[in-house]
Amino acid sequence: AVAVPAVPTAPTVRLFPPSLVVGVGASKGAPAEEILGLIGTALAEAGLDARSLHSLTSVDAKADEPGLLAAAAELGVPVRCFTADELAAVTVPNPSDAPLAAVGTPSVAEAAALLGAQATELLLPKRKSAPEGRAAMATAAVARRPVRGRLAIVGLGPGARDLLTERARTELRRASVIVGLDQYVDQIRDLLRPGVRVEATGLGAEEERARSAVRLAQQGLAVALIGSGDAGVYAMASPALAEAGADIDVVGVPGVTAAMAAASLLGAPLGHDHVSISLSDLHTPWEVIERRVRAAAEADLVVTFYNPRSRARDWQLPKALAILAEHRDAPATPVGIARSVSRPDEWHKVTTLASLDPTEVDMFTVVTVGNTASREVAGRFVTPRGYRWQV
Repeated sequence: AVAVPAVPTAPTVRLFPPSLVVGVGASKGAPAEEILGLIGTALAEAGLDARSLHSLTSVDAKADEPGLLAAAAELGVPVRCFTADELAAVTVPNPSDAPLAAVGTPSVAEAAALLGAQATELLLPKRKSAPEGRAAMATAAVARRPVRGRLAIVGLGPGARDLLTERARTELRRASVIVGLDQYVDQIRDLLRPGVRVEATGLGAEEERARSAVRLAQQGLAVALIGSGDAGVYAMASPALAEAGADIDVVGVPGVTAAMAAASLLGAPLGHDHVSISLSDLHTPWEVIERRVRAAAEADLVVTFYNPRSRARDWQLPKALAILAEHRDAPATPVGIARSVSRPDEWHKVTTLASLDPTEVDMFTVVTVGNTASREVAGRFVTPRGYRWQV
């Protein structure tokens, strides 16, 4: 017979986030050993681990109490103290006349635990120490700091994997929840950790995605809200930050924008002052868009058009180009068209304001129009940085 080797026990990882706050009331001269014993007993009663301790808290009258400071040093946590007035303003389940007479507040341990943890409920109400042969000199109560969620707003770049930043990869691996447009989620699904929760929705649900991402972060989760290009440019950062409050941490992760990616193909069209304008009137009235195009034309800015043309919106691009032509030499002004930049069906060309064919443009395209100094040089679109062209 052949002995079958025992299956080794799978390795496990236990995490001890520093989330527990122990409020301590101590009589003058309370021994550190008594305080430590009480804290250990209280945590064990609540099924908690001392390795998750964040801090000890008390009233400021005890800020120099040797036993309290020694106990905190033994546990490796700081001591934070509050005034009697601050503690007295906290509603607690077990107020007492003794601390009110001694230090001016009806509660030290319970109120300090709640105040230090910024919590509304105790994990364990006040407990007294139990020394042999004398009266208790310490009380303790336990509260947990609320878990603070994290929302990372991640720009994925234009599509190519090598244009996805390392910071974006790190945030994607860190997240426990991914929220985004289904086609963007598919781009990075292989980078996600096993078991990560994915909330993918279709086109036209930007505000819903933003609200969902914020709500999940408010539940204490690590959320990554993803978008193409840079998430702050015509993307998810704006609706998300309009919803997010101060109760969550927010991190922005920049990405390569469509305008930047297109410019790298076309040459150097953004070498001087430039502006980006979306021609979609879904969220902005055309009258406003037209006013902005006209202002950019009069200011002689290089203009990159996002969302330039769709099947249902085919007249806005010709209208915008006509406005620019009023202030440009149309046959001499270079125009760059770039479609699906960094993707397998990438395509781009440099033409002129007079020769541009709007039917070559769709929603996957960005169009960049030069200023009066822009030129085509060796097939490349170049805008000088204010220097005179050399003949």
